Amino acid sequence: PVAEARILMSAQKDPYKVLGVARSATQEQIKKAYRDLARKHHPDMNRGDKTSEERFKEIQHAYETLSDPEKKKAYDTFGTAGFGGGAQGGRARYSRGFPSMEEIFGDIFAQGGFGARGAGGGFGEVFDFGQARRPRKPRDVRRSVTLDFRDAVGGAEKEILVKPPGEPEKKITVKIPAGVDTGSKVRIPGRGERTDSGTGDLILEVRVSPHPVFRREGDDIYLDLPLTVYEAALGTRVDVPTVGSPVRLTIPPGIASGTKMRLRGKGAKNPRTGKTGDQFAVVQIAMPEKPDEGMEKLMGEMAEKYPYDPRKKLLGHL
Repeated sequence: PVAEARILMSAQKDPYKVLGVARSATQEQIKKAYRDLARKHHPDMNRGDKTSEERFKEIQHAYETLSDPEKKKAYDTFGTAGFGGGAQGGRARYSRGFPSMEEIFGDIFAQGGFGARGAGGGFGEVFDFGQARRPRKPRDVRRSVTLDFRDAVGGAEKEILVKPPGEPEKKITVKIPAGVDTGSKVRIPGRGERTDSGTGDLILEVRVSPHPVFRREGDDIYLDLPLTVYEAALGTRVDVPTVGSPVRLTIPPGIASGTKMRLRGKGAKNPRTGKTGDQFAVVQIAMPEKPDEGMEKLMGEMAEKYPYDPRKKLLGHL
């Protein structure tokens, strides 16, 4: 027997190396390695590939050697397994020279590997092949949507066209929460693909159109507030537009161009925190578009009578 073992050893590959496991591997580790390699190299999964059949036979023989306590002990002791049993002895019951997927994983389940058949279904459900397949998770449907600035800040209902996989295109009404911005994603549950295992969601990818007056920075909203020279010098009260209704704002005398006046709570709502930002009116002193001769004369008289240098501090740093 020892002499025969040495002869066979020269014709066989190391089963540990074939399965890619250490000599100290447990039966569970051996079974797992065999399962992964068998699924990858099985001829049924690689039709037309001649090398896969030879590779699979090596994997099958390695597993038969290491899964049988007596053969494993013989190999560990003498460098071979079964003393003549070899690969053909282990495969005599298979009509094609290699076992089917069902035979492979049926053997493993029968031995108690990877959970019994009665606990959660057959091997096909676990490994996603064979007659019983694991139910496929439904896919989400993604759709871009462009919103008006006010609708994005205040929230709105919008009709959009969607086409889940395998279904006709249809128009649905969705509710857009207040405060979304360009780059926001809004998830609408149950409007995606339908499968036996459930229904996916509709994910709206938001783009907000620019506004001619308002601009947004985070949760705050800005607008430029033009004032005449007289209003800036003397002070006044003006109506300022917001995303909601206009607000009456008091302008103090002598206000400078570029001053930011805060309107608390008039910004955008943050969809995550629920907090609302502010609105800022940025003062812009506007000159008359077409001053006539009389205005030019009056301005010249004012400059002579009430001179001042707004660049005095600036020039002092030169």
